[in-house]
Amino acid sequence: MQTAAVLVLAPIFEADLQPEQYAYREGRNAQDAVRHVHKLLNTGYTDVIDADLSDYFGSIPHAELMQVVARRISDRHVLALIKQWLVVPVEEDDGHGGRRRTTQAKDTRRGIPQGAPISPLLSNLYMRRFVLGWKILGLEACL
Repeated sequence: MQTAAVLVLAPIFEADLQPEQYAYREGRNAQDAVRHVHKLLNTGYTDVIDADLSDYFGSIPHAELMQVVARRISDRHVLALIKQWLVVPVEEDDGHGGRRRTTQAKDTRRGIPQGAPISPLLSNLYMRRFVLGWKILGLEACL
């Protein structure tokens, strides 16, 4: 179901994503990002900022993410389905031959399921806010 949703939703949101966003996008990859940085360095830029966002998927706040999604998607059924995917319990091996269920995302109202087909798209939608904020601060040349 999530894969089907991605096939429909990705083209809708692709138009909103910033050109500096390379992760999890069709036709873009890490090598493209490196080539872009190399091009900027060859045209006079001297600084490169490398950032690793710790637990990014696990820290995305649901309310803000759903606001981003709702700007483009108005169908309440699709919005409800996405929201359900955000709060679904996670079942893990407890290390003793049993299973353990956690509801951390539901309890904290944060995080998107790692490994789920919809998660890369959702992570890019939320990352767009960061990129736009960077640009508003006048740091666009740094991207």
